[in-house]
Amino acid sequence: MASNKKDRAISVLKATTWVSSASAELIDALAELMTPLETDSGYTFIEEGSPMQSFIIIEDGTLARTKLSVEEPSIPTIQSALHSRSKEWIDKNSVLIDAISGRGRIIGLMHSFQEGGVSYATVTSQSSTKVWLVAGDEFRNMLLNHPNLMLEVMALLAKDVRSGSKSLRRLLYNIKTSGSDIGNGDTIRVLCYDATTWVEENFRPAVEVFNKNAEHDFKLVMEYTTERLGVNSATYAAGYDAVCTFVNDSANADVMQTLSRLGVSLIAQRAAGFDRIDTKAARAYNMTVCRVPAYSPYAVAEMAVALLMTVIRKITTASIRVNMANFTLDSGLMGMDIFGKTVGIMGTGKIGQILSKIMLGFGVRLICYDVSESEEVKDAGGTYVSKDEIISSSDILFLMMPLLPATYHTINDETLSKLKKGVVLINTSRGALIDTKALLRGVRSGIIAGVGMDVYENEEEYFFQDWSGRTITDPDLLALLGDHNIVMTAHQAFFTKEAVDKIVATTLENVRDYKLGLTGNNHPNNCIPVLKD
Repeated sequence: MASNKKDRAISVLKATTWVSSASAELIDALAELMTPLETDSGYTFIEEGSPMQSFIIIEDGTLARTKLSVEEPSIPTIQSALHSRSKEWIDKNSVLIDAISGRGRIIGLMHSFQEGGVSYATVTSQSSTKVWLVAGDEFRNMLLNHPNLMLEVMALLAKDVRSGSKSLRRLLYNIKTSGSDIGNGDTIRVLCYDATTWVEENFRPAVEVFNKNAEHDFKLVMEYTTERLGVNSATYAAGYDAVCTFVNDSANADVMQTLSRLGVSLIAQRAAGFDRIDTKAARAYNMTVCRVPAYSPYAVAEMAVALLMTVIRKITTASIRVNMANFTLDSGLMGMDIFGKTVGIMGTGKIGQILSKIMLGFGVRLICYDVSESEEVKDAGGTYVSKDEIISSSDILFLMMPLLPATYHTINDETLSKLKKGVVLINTSRGALIDTKALLRGVRSGIIAGVGMDVYENEEEYFFQDWSGRTITDPDLLALLGDHNIVMTAHQAFFTKEAVDKIVATTLENVRDYKLGLTGNNHPNNCIPVLKD
């Protein structure tokens, strides 16, 4: 190697985390193996599932690692898709693992210790780059021919072990296989996140009954943490096979990557909604994600009616007055009839259908909006109208839709100008269906006469926790709590005995089905959408 090129190589090596403290002999030997390469943006160094021929050391620029999200991922399936699909399709169905930059950063080193290793991800340049390649076979030959250097490399790597390395994976395997009831192949360990009091009180006895059931020959071990799943808490799942999550747990692509590296392969959502789970990333990491598709739609529909009655009959104010021995009546307690009003229901799934029947019992004119119309609602007496008409015509408007890109902030500043003045708005579905700042403007202007809400778009920091002794710093939440025209509950619409019993039973059945081999799209309560061409 020419002197100036070798000097450059040595300079880059000394910038790496683990080689910087290496002996001069090891640095010199590695520098001899390095080949420089300059690339343009978009250059592909290695495709996911391809044999690893070299590892990469960055001198300048940024490299991206991505995984392809395909049905039942396997090396042949991934390779076939990468070679037969359009770039647009590949980009749309790829999950970014990370973007790696910085002089001396190394990619693919672990795969170079053994011949035949394949790439965990596709590696491409995100900018013009300068890198150095070290051929895997030459690297292995160097180690075999110089045992002293091999021992030094092992010592250096031991200081830089990471969660994705084979060393730590083996450690995690040892964690799983320690203890009297773990690791014999007849046990599945589940970590339950965001486990507030009701979760433990209901799951613990149910798990005991589950384990006494003779219909299956394995044991379920469920442990609990009050922490919510997120980037900083995903590592708590080390040693578990599955995690059980709730509505405010976050399983984004970064969390999926961590869980996958830790050996977790199942996310059992103990709720119907899964908008905080990145299903594309789940598919890419070969995770099974299941949910409780229905527990008690009556619970949520009935809570929506309870909120409506509380708002329009001033129940909160009346209760406070009476508790203070004030039994007077004045305009502050004046309510309104439901009979004869135009009631709009946006979203007529199971909950919306039940709510429709309840409201028709009040003698209302019922109008509905949904992209998929329900014959049951029509037969009961409901009429489907356009989105603009239901917003502009409703005296009482219920939001019962799932949270999707198309339904995000259904109530916003533009909507305010279309709402019927004096409308009462009820939301027991998802908080982000409403732009909170727009809602507050609507209430203050008198366009919205009253609001009943069991959900809030920024609830994850506060709901299911006791903040009575702490300071709430969210100005929108404080404004909601301080307005007498707004009745707010903390995501409790689902919370009835019947619903909780169903949630617990279905969650345990979901874990059982997974343990019995029903994974991915074959799981009866799978919530990862089928991949579209």
